[in-house]
Amino acid sequence: MTGGQVFYSDEERERLRRALQEHLDNKKLSYQELANDISDKVNYGLIDDSGRRRVERFLKGTHRQNDDFIHAIARYLGSVPPPMIEESAATLADFFSRSVRKPHKVENLIGRYRVYASTDRRAHGHEGFRETMTLNQWGEFSAPPIKPMISKIPYAVIDMKPMPKYDALLVSETIFNFSVDPETDEFPDMLPRNNDAGVIVAFGYSDRNAPRYFMATRTVLETRLYRLYKVSDDPLTLRGELSFNGGIGRPENMTHSDPLHPEYEVELVRISDLAES
Repeated sequence: MTGGQVFYSDEERERLRRALQEHLDNKKLSYQELANDISDKVNYGLIDDSGRRRVERFLKGTHRQNDDFIHAIARYLGSVPPPMIEESAATLADFFSRSVRKPHKVENLIGRYRVYASTDRRAHGHEGFRETMTLNQWGEFSAPPIKPMISKIPYAVIDMKPMPKYDALLVSETIFNFSVDPETDEFPDMLPRNNDAGVIVAFGYSDRNAPRYFMATRTVLETRLYRLYKVSDDPLTLRGELSFNGGIGRPENMTHSDPLHPEYEVELVRISDLAES
């Protein structure tokens, strides 16, 4: 586990238990099916009957599971979308399309992207923070000449697909490096199952006329907010910030009270024009 042992309070355990129970009920899974899915998505040993029993005992509250098991549950819930996510994405797209953005289109973004993460220079007080954009200061946005990211850790694969009737794209986010482990240096050949889990909308321009975008993805446990702007057309590349809102399962990231304070600097590089299904 990256970042050392993580400890969970009774309150956090109860919140995770309720969220997992709701997910099981919504998906109409058996205890065995849920244990298998957890094992598959977060690579945690919950196979055969012993895995089923651990999940059942946790949900029924009959046994106190260790923190390593609870952390696996947190990572799992951070990887599965909530019910009715497409409807929620449409609502968010409609909200943002009303007045706050200038009318540039997003169809040219359709495709599959590799997502890299890096310690955000500004978020962590790095001396180069003034060389990065300031997307959370919306009124004073600037995008100076592009500087390379400090590091580029493979983090996720994102598909952006058409969203009928909305000036937005539906986002399918597949995170395989949930804890942004710097030891991860390549993208896997086989990705976890993709889930439509968010939306991206245009959000005006920077002061050097670079299109900027707002992307939000949602899982059972957390919301992820991306503030992005275009830095290159060949290949199409977006640069920006990533923040989390939800907290449990990412205690090493909760270093700031501002929900829009960035956790990571991110870069999205398109690898195909059309998202693969």
